[in-house]
Amino acid sequence: MNIFEEVKSSVSARAVIENYGLKVGRNGMACCPFHNDKHPSMKVDDTHYHCFGCGAHGDAIGYVAQMYSISQYEAACKIVDDFHLLIDTNHEFSEDEKKSFEKVQEQKAFVAKVQKKFKNWINETIDELKECENLIEEARETFIGKEPGAVFISNGFAYMLRYESVVGYWLDVLCMGSEEDKRQLFLVDGKEVKRIAANIKRAGNEILGRTRQCAG
Repeated sequence: MNIFEEVKSSVSARAVIENYGLKVGRNGMACCPFHNDKHPSMKVDDTHYHCFGCGAHGDAIGYVAQMYSISQYEAACKIVDDFHLLIDTNHEFSEDEKKSFEKVQEQKAFVAKVQKKFKNWINETIDELKECENLIEEARETFIGKEPGAVFISNGFAYMLRYESVVGYWLDVLCMGSEEDKRQLFLVDGKEVKRIAANIKRAGNEILGRTRQCAG
């Protein structure tokens, strides 16, 4: 094992993180020190930490490196010294070892970035679809009591009704579906979701805008 593997097998990520001042609750949640976190959004366990707010992610060594703005190797040595671990810190890394370690760290950073982007898309899309549902309901109320068939004069409202159940289905997937279902929606129908939501919002705002003008 190299120094990184030895450190991580000798002390847990949670023990390291708590040792450097972060208060972790019984549920493993803590206020992230890497952004202005007013409510606990960082999950800490024995091997890793992950912030659901800013996307910060890593292991015990990564946490110390990020916290003190030092290299991974310096972070590992700091943990060895601070925890009085019986680990040799004078190991010379070959170029292949350095490149391999750097590649792993880059991959982890990329995965964390993608995960954050995906989560943001989910939250933004849920808000958009909920807005669509509200607009559909408000538009429906404007037609209550009108002559039969008046609804169909509005192509926009007909469009909204056509996709009402689809919007509901997408919301179910994003709010209660599995991670795989959400990924499939993002990869296969992501652009279609945005297009239809934009059309519904446009139609709804036109209908409600005309109604308010008439009422005024």
